[in-house]
Amino acid sequence: MKPRLYLIALALFIICMLYDVVVWGALPALPEVGASITTSANREAPLASTYIALGSRIDAQLPALQAFGAQRLQDAFGEGFARISENAAVAMDLIFNTTWNSQHRWIKTMYWAAPFFLVLTIVLWVMRPKPVRVMGRRR
Repeated sequence: MKPRLYLIALALFIICMLYDVVVWGALPALPEVGASITTSANREAPLASTYIALGSRIDAQLPALQAFGAQRLQDAFGEGFARISENAAVAMDLIFNTTWNSQHRWIKTMYWAAPFFLVLTIVLWVMRPKPVRVMGRRR
């Protein structure tokens, strides 16, 4: 099992990345604050900006994924829409400094889980057990 731990970490990275891309990619579709949060993310959060750029292309092709992501964002960020509308320049600060509900906490956890699992995958792959050969190969 230990030699394949990096595959488990890789699978978790892929799951987290797909979730982030689908959810954050639906951000521009939010009617009230989507553009404000996207502008703030482009200015302050390169990881969120990457998720938005990748996800908006995927969500544009699959409307069901866009609807899923938009609903998740609506549930998570709904309590903060009024504050984000008041001052769009601090949208990312509001999103990452406060926690409005459990959905919001889940989105923030998944946001940081993808880079964590990527680094963990790389570390586990480098540290995987290598095969030991006692005798040389026959030629």
